[in-house]
Amino acid sequence: MKTKALLLLFLVVFGFLAYSKYIQHESAIRLEAELNNTLNLVQKDLETFKLSYNSTPWAYLNQKVDDEDVERAIERVLELREMLLKLNASDDEIKDIDVCLNETYSYQHRGQFYAALTEGRSCAILAADYLGSTLALANRTEFLKYVRGQFRSVEALQNKTAEKWKQTLGSGINFTDYLVTGFVVEDNIINAEIFLNQSRDFLEKLEGVPNPTTPQEIENVSILGSWVVAYLEFARSFLTDSEVLMNHLTPGTFNPTGLRDNVHALVDNLSRVDVSCEFEEAMLKVACDWKGYHKKRGLLGVEKGYYSAAIYHLLYAIAIDEHLDEFEALNSTFATLKTPAEKVRMILRLRHEALESINACHRDPLTSLYIQDAVGWYFKHGDVVLESMVKLRTDDPTLQPIYNYEMAKIIAKNMCPYVSRLYQTSTR
Repeated sequence: MKTKALLLLFLVVFGFLAYSKYIQHESAIRLEAELNNTLNLVQKDLETFKLSYNSTPWAYLNQKVDDEDVERAIERVLELREMLLKLNASDDEIKDIDVCLNETYSYQHRGQFYAALTEGRSCAILAADYLGSTLALANRTEFLKYVRGQFRSVEALQNKTAEKWKQTLGSGINFTDYLVTGFVVEDNIINAEIFLNQSRDFLEKLEGVPNPTTPQEIENVSILGSWVVAYLEFARSFLTDSEVLMNHLTPGTFNPTGLRDNVHALVDNLSRVDVSCEFEEAMLKVACDWKGYHKKRGLLGVEKGYYSAAIYHLLYAIAIDEHLDEFEALNSTFATLKTPAEKVRMILRLRHEALESINACHRDPLTSLYIQDAVGWYFKHGDVVLESMVKLRTDDPTLQPIYNYEMAKIIAKNMCPYVSRLYQTSTR
């Protein structure tokens, strides 16, 4: 009797295990089929509906820089590199700078002078970062002497650049050149002021730190020293680039003061839609951070009379602010979707909306400048995330492409019509 009971129990347990294995097997087959269908949906969309908008501002700006400008940028890098060698900087640091310089030479040899200029500036900033870290630890007195001299030099350059820009605008300028090249000039001047102030803040913190003795104190001094000098070099680079571009502007009859009413209308618009950003969701937090970034630069542009930069940044801030409810709705809807296929369909719907908004824009240098982030950053990065899904065969789409495509859509949707109206009213 016991033997029969044990046999029956064994058969029941074996049958249950076999059934469980069968269920697991069927589930695995079903999940694999769902994964294949989802990935095929993504891959087909990426292959069929491609971004066709070519952004042109870099080609336009390339005409505003020549080989001599690039050589001067390289000279600054070599100057900082030489200082590092005298301080016995590590081989890895020197190698990093040389790799960066090789990239600069590559752009230069291909005649891409604006790309070479900006790459050269990034090399100088990298070298300055290493220099600040090394010098702050090696000799605090020499560090402070060097930094104070750099502050005087950059502040003098700041005053000179601002005055030169004022004189340039007073003489008249070509409309498109002001809105494209002038934007970079003015944005650089604004950024230089922000980075100069941040460098001062880091220096104040460093001056309050005693000579380091513990590993933590040494690390803090190293970081603060690198930030002080790197941010100073950022400011110098922005100002020097502005000077370079000013030397290649196209004269004309346009006077930027004619944009004053447009700018103040945008300020009023921003003040009406501006909301405090106290969201917990990551997507909304990131959007709000970018809104704050553009709002700060836009209002500073208004204050300084830099209307090209002001218009660009105010439009950007407004575009985000006006669509925060949409970001929130997308976030909530995405969270309710149960299957990867549903999530992917939602993402692809947004992708198509972004494509439609971008492709509806004009393709002149001015319009493409205003939507370069939509094209070259947000949309393309959304595609990169989807391509990674296909490559890695993952069935868990994240919020990242939703954020990217939504940003691409709202930038193109808000900026393109405004730029068209601006061009029409200002060139009549």
